[in-house]
Amino acid sequence: MRVLLVDDERRLTGSLVEYLAAEGIEAAEASDGLEGKRLLEESPFDALVTDLRMPKLDGLGLLRWVREEGPALPVIVISAHGEVRDAVEAMRNGAYDYLVKPFDPDELAMKLRKAVSERRSADRLAAGASRYGEGRSLVGESPAIKAALRLLSKAAPSPSTVLVTGESGTGKEVAARLIHELSGREGPFVPVNLGALPEQLVESELFGYEKGAFTGAEARKAGLFEAANRGTLFLDEIGELPLHLQVKLLRAIQDRKVLRVGAVKGLPVDVRLVAATNRDLEAEVRSGRFREDLYYRVNVIRLEMPPLRERSGDASILAGYFLRKLSAELGRRVEGISPAALELLESYPFPGNVRELENAIERALILSEGPRLEPRDFHFFGSPQGNRQGGSRPQAEEGPATLAELERRAVAAALERNAYHREHTAAELGITRRTLLNKINEYGIEVPGA
Repeated sequence: MRVLLVDDERRLTGSLVEYLAAEGIEAAEASDGLEGKRLLEESPFDALVTDLRMPKLDGLGLLRWVREEGPALPVIVISAHGEVRDAVEAMRNGAYDYLVKPFDPDELAMKLRKAVSERRSADRLAAGASRYGEGRSLVGESPAIKAALRLLSKAAPSPSTVLVTGESGTGKEVAARLIHELSGREGPFVPVNLGALPEQLVESELFGYEKGAFTGAEARKAGLFEAANRGTLFLDEIGELPLHLQVKLLRAIQDRKVLRVGAVKGLPVDVRLVAATNRDLEAEVRSGRFREDLYYRVNVIRLEMPPLRERSGDASILAGYFLRKLSAELGRRVEGISPAALELLESYPFPGNVRELENAIERALILSEGPRLEPRDFHFFGSPQGNRQGGSRPQAEEGPATLAELERRAVAAALERNAYHREHTAAELGITRRTLLNKINEYGIEVPGA
């Protein structure tokens, strides 16, 4: 975190710079509003702390400039006892908070962490909402999803078969659709879930059939391979394909021809194949349930979709994306999601991944009675499993957790995310190290090595 301190009392700013440095916060100084404005124009800062009474350009003038032309960052104003009315006026004009001299520097550090944390949460929400127009939910800033998107963008223009793997709900079909969109192919995107088709219908659905091929085949029917000609065929849950049909699929991939049921001659097709599975296909090959030669044909490029629990920070971005998307669909308007609720969303393991998060936002939108979505609107936190250590789905009938329990979970989850580093955890939660230690002792949270 990097903050700018603007005050004509150099002794005050000098001592604050030293104190904040000890708290892990980098600070720069300016002696008046004009110098502060120049520094804000020249380099990035996460927050601004400004006195109200200063020469050249006072704190209210600097605040107005930040709000109208300057960088989007939280502003904390400092006032003397007789200037509280001006501080309140600054709050009306967009200041995040104020402090009255003399103040405890520990309180300033706490307010800075809280302000920056809330700003970053708002930025993540806005990032997700701004991508609503892209029509997809492969959004995020985590290294895991960025790596997946880089591989996807490289693979999409090629004609090679892509195998998309990952847990249920991680967005495998979304990835397949994006591959098609970026491929430049003229034909349609045709998805089929092989696990949802009765075994006796899989062959005729994929490859089509001729008139009279079997009882009830009263007319010729084209299969999904033909429907996807010049486009992309997405075979979801390919691990569910029966062994006897795996041979026919392998032949279709190799020959670029499909043989309808009851036909004697194959039909040429130009189809890009994308397959997906949440099974371990290597294990399926070893057990004899999946053909090794077919495995190598579909596993030309492998795209692993990361689970949401490994995408640190992306739950907030996705929450913003789904909030805007579902608000439009449901005709339900809310101001946003509170920082406390975002913290809970980030700490929950989401065993159902992105799909579960979308369902949670939809349910919260429908049931919420306040202007913003709050922790109480996400009932999966009412279970002992509703933290990062838990893995199973909570039971709704257990009821909502107390605020103290929710806070304990949030602190424990933040500690784990930051490898139990106190300073980094305190910065993420927007509290001081002293307050964090008090919370650890208060809730009896076990810290390795402590």
